[in-house]
Amino acid sequence: MKTKNILIYSALILGGLLLGYLFFGGSSEPQTLEEHISETHTNEEGEIVYTCSMHPQIRENEPGNCPICGMELIPAGDSESGTLENEYTLTMTNAAVKLAEIQTSLVEYGDAVHTFTLPGKVVENQNNVSSVTAHFPGRIRDLYVDYEGTFVQEGQKMASVYSPQLIAAQQELLETVKYKEQNPRLYEAAKQKLRLWEFPESTINAIERSGEIMTELDFFSPVSGYVSEVAISREEHVMEGGLMYRVVNLSSVWVDFQAFESNVANIEEGDNVQFSVEAFPGQQFEAEVIYVDPFLNNDSRSVTIRTRIENPRSMLKPGMLARANIRSEVSEGEALLVPRSAVMWTGKRSIVYVQVRGTDTPTFEAREVEIGQRAGEYYVVESGLQQGELVVTNGTFKIDSAAQLNDKLSMMNREPGTGTNRSAHDHGNMESGAEMDMDRSEDQTEIDHSQHQSMVSTPEDTADESTHLHSVHLDALVESYLKMKTALTQDDLEQAKNHLQVFAKEVKNSSEMNDHKEHIQQHENHHQAMLNAVQMAENSTNIKALRSAFKQISAELITALENQNYEGDLFKQYCPMYEGGSSWISDKKDIENPFYGTQMHNCGETVEQL
Repeated sequence: MKTKNILIYSALILGGLLLGYLFFGGSSEPQTLEEHISETHTNEEGEIVYTCSMHPQIRENEPGNCPICGMELIPAGDSESGTLENEYTLTMTNAAVKLAEIQTSLVEYGDAVHTFTLPGKVVENQNNVSSVTAHFPGRIRDLYVDYEGTFVQEGQKMASVYSPQLIAAQQELLETVKYKEQNPRLYEAAKQKLRLWEFPESTINAIERSGEIMTELDFFSPVSGYVSEVAISREEHVMEGGLMYRVVNLSSVWVDFQAFESNVANIEEGDNVQFSVEAFPGQQFEAEVIYVDPFLNNDSRSVTIRTRIENPRSMLKPGMLARANIRSEVSEGEALLVPRSAVMWTGKRSIVYVQVRGTDTPTFEAREVEIGQRAGEYYVVESGLQQGELVVTNGTFKIDSAAQLNDKLSMMNREPGTGTNRSAHDHGNMESGAEMDMDRSEDQTEIDHSQHQSMVSTPEDTADESTHLHSVHLDALVESYLKMKTALTQDDLEQAKNHLQVFAKEVKNSSEMNDHKEHIQQHENHHQAMLNAVQMAENSTNIKALRSAFKQISAELITALENQNYEGDLFKQYCPMYEGGSSWISDKKDIENPFYGTQMHNCGETVEQL
């Protein structure tokens, strides 16, 4: 009986399973890999479509590398679940994020403090400079101080002068002495004449008592200090008013610093500045700001900040280079801060890419923000961001270029979805990758990989800033520029001219890259200024003229690098001595001065790292 029941129950179970399969599972077949690819990754003709995770507008019929960035193509498919797609967001694969080296940072509150460095030089305090001049024409008979750098005390004898006018004046005095009782006014006038020639009163009285005429007159130092200039020599004739000596009292000196436009607003008269000099490493000096130049130097784009410091032991010597570190409070209390590298500066309203939280794949939203003053490596956020949001700080312009190519909101595209900004960069209508030039050199591929990387310049520094990114063009300019700079540091005129030809060719052949209606006037002005500088360099016939033109080329290239947000291991360096102050670019921090070459190879300092 028990065996019979077991068999009945087993038959019922098997029958139920069979019915379930027939009704619910028998009508579908398992999907093969080929069916999955055909359904998800093929076009209407049944061909597999490959795309680039960085540039999804690329569509190819066979595997290979992206013609834009060189990244390996992957089968195209539908967007993954959990992503938010609109005109303001861009979704990337994890592989693309890793390749682009995307990094993010938190937006948070902090102290808005701007710290910057000012290069400077110790100079003479002009209030302590005295000139010893000839009060009458004559001939130098003897020099008691005959070389620069000599320390003299006030009243010390410096030179003796023979003068016929001096002899005539003494004769007048001796004649008036005979009649000083009858005509005292004439007697006093004769004595006063000698006093005005800085005759000591004792000498005048000695002449009067002895009745003898002095054929030579000694000149004395009016102050104590160091002789900074000797303008006469023995037996030399001097004219009335001619300079004989210049004496400088170094008990106090000036230190003139050069402040760039972006830092001028943070310095006022009466501020205290701490600085250091190479002669005394580790020692800090403090000086008071006594003067801020009301005029901007057009060549160096800087303003002179003059400070005064007591120098009782003459430790600070005119000509010494100084470096001041200025710490300025941008705002009272804490402020919402965003890293500089996250901001794509386009004016008052700039672009920041914010990582969208809660998505399965990395998604970034283009956000218009208003930023305030610079605070060191940060900007003060006025609106558009909130505390705790993640912003892209590395690879920003790679995301922006991909967004522009996909007709989404970007730094160059303020009208997403209209297609108005895609034509200049659209590669979607290209023919198959086999017809493209895929034999580019490794160097060119590396350049393509680094497109649109940049360094964000400060709002104050870039009033006419261009935001167009032409990194390939800039890479070529920087490469030839650095070679030209190296040749100038070695006083090699021929090599410098050779590299100038390469640089000039790139400048002249790139004018079409500036054809952007939004900022056409700024581009034309900047490009014309660079052309003028290059023309001046090409016309130079000696290394002195070439260096003067190189200064203008450097100024325009620095503007281009800052305005077009170039990113790389470059250093902006400054020489305060050449033509009132000159800047240049180097790929290493050590100073090699192109303006003085081997004569003053290490003159200057690194102002900032780009």
